[in-house]
Amino acid sequence: DLIALNALYRPGPLKSGMVDDYIARKQGKTEVKYELPQLAPILSDTYGVIAYQEQVMRIAAVLAGFSMGQSDMLRKAMGKKDPKVMAKQRAAFMDGAKANGINEKKATKIFDLMEFFAGYGFNKSHSTTYALLAYQTAWLKANYPRHFIAALLTIEAANTEKLAMYLGERRELGVPILAPDINASELAFSVVNDGVRFGLGAVKNVGEGAVLSMLEVRKHLGRIDSVYALCEHVDLRLVNKRVLESLVKAGALDGLAPGADPPSVKRARLFAAVDRALEHGGRHQRDREKGQNQLFGGTPEDADDASTAVPLPDAPAWTESQQLAGEKEALGFYMSGHPLERFARDLTLFGARRVAELTGSEADVWMAGIVSGLRPLKTRKGDRMAVFMLDDVDGSVEVVVFPETFGKHGSLIDTDAMLLVRGKLEKDDESARLVATELLPIAALVERTTREVAIHLKAPKHGRHVFEALAELLSRHRGDRRVSIELDVLDVKGPDRPLRVRAEVLQRVKPTERLVAEVEQLCGTGSVELR
Repeated sequence: DLIALNALYRPGPLKSGMVDDYIARKQGKTEVKYELPQLAPILSDTYGVIAYQEQVMRIAAVLAGFSMGQSDMLRKAMGKKDPKVMAKQRAAFMDGAKANGINEKKATKIFDLMEFFAGYGFNKSHSTTYALLAYQTAWLKANYPRHFIAALLTIEAANTEKLAMYLGERRELGVPILAPDINASELAFSVVNDGVRFGLGAVKNVGEGAVLSMLEVRKHLGRIDSVYALCEHVDLRLVNKRVLESLVKAGALDGLAPGADPPSVKRARLFAAVDRALEHGGRHQRDREKGQNQLFGGTPEDADDASTAVPLPDAPAWTESQQLAGEKEALGFYMSGHPLERFARDLTLFGARRVAELTGSEADVWMAGIVSGLRPLKTRKGDRMAVFMLDDVDGSVEVVVFPETFGKHGSLIDTDAMLLVRGKLEKDDESARLVATELLPIAALVERTTREVAIHLKAPKHGRHVFEALAELLSRHRGDRRVSIELDVLDVKGPDRPLRVRAEVLQRVKPTERLVAEVEQLCGTGSVELR
């Protein structure tokens, strides 16, 4: 069955009706008939349907006495559909069939069937190989899903689109993907107790040589405790500024920042430390080469302790948008979340559909996503249009923006822009595309559905200076939506039971993405809730 499936599940056989005929015969809904008894042993495996090129060759040999060489020439001629060559092959087949006592009418009908099916026929030996591989990989996927996903992601590590697709597949299998970690990841994706650990080799701008150098340092030290210690021992010709910045954006160095701060804080401080760490590491390595690392009687262990003690510089925490954008840049997708997740409630209220929900064509539908793979085009008349992929949390769909719609909304279309797109969805078994009729920035959705901006703060962490800066910030975003402050005062009823104080602010604001980003930069990631 798998061999036949590989041969038949292709555009040609699907459109010709061969697949429907095969299924009906297999299920006993259609009687299997043979034009001649000689065809039964050749076509019985495929219920009388000519599915393989080898069957064409055997029919020619049995009915017309073709040699294997002649049969192969017939196979090639039918594939190329050259009229002159086919005329010669038909004449040879008819002569051979007549010599074997087959009447002309039957021979003509059989040759016509061969010619029709051969145009879609597949090589059975190839189909058998594919079927065996399909069975083996399906068995691995069903019985060892983590190992299967790890191998698949490693193979496609350099292909961002396929990597994102297979990461969606692993969600369906329930396989957790753990973020890259300088102290836990290997070069490739690896299977661990908690799931599949992201391979350092799949982080963009980090070459294999740089990864192997870092792994060697980890093996030597046992554990890398700080970005400064890493730079003291790693090959700085391979691990340069670009490599370290990509690792920070990917979250692979989060464990080198002390404390329990959120990733947005850790990555901001680590990113700010890159130049200083490289300078520190280069100086340390030069001193070590000159024999000066123990000038004052210290030991190598003392030097490692000293590098661990070097503090990271203070830096403003990254906003959620900055953090996710960094992950997308370094990994090719969003690891810790998705920019659309914060709009989930609003999108549901608005009636926007997700890619996974769309099973067939629809005349009018709204979808939301992030623009990728943008291709600006021009028609033959010179009118501007565009084609791009709209990526949401579940998957992506192709969007076509023809000149009329582009003239109205073309200024909104840009790589990584978050858009609401309305249009006609054309979907079949092989592809899907949305022909756009209207586009809106997703910020418009926020402004339409938000009634209140709630800001979550904690005392004593957020003191008077934060409140003063927040008041000045809100005054720059005047609008008509309410603002409320929810303050958790710690150490009143114990650390686990803070006292919550809620107050409404007189200042009203316009709930834009810029407002959210500025407040979160001041008060911390996740401090803003749009209600």
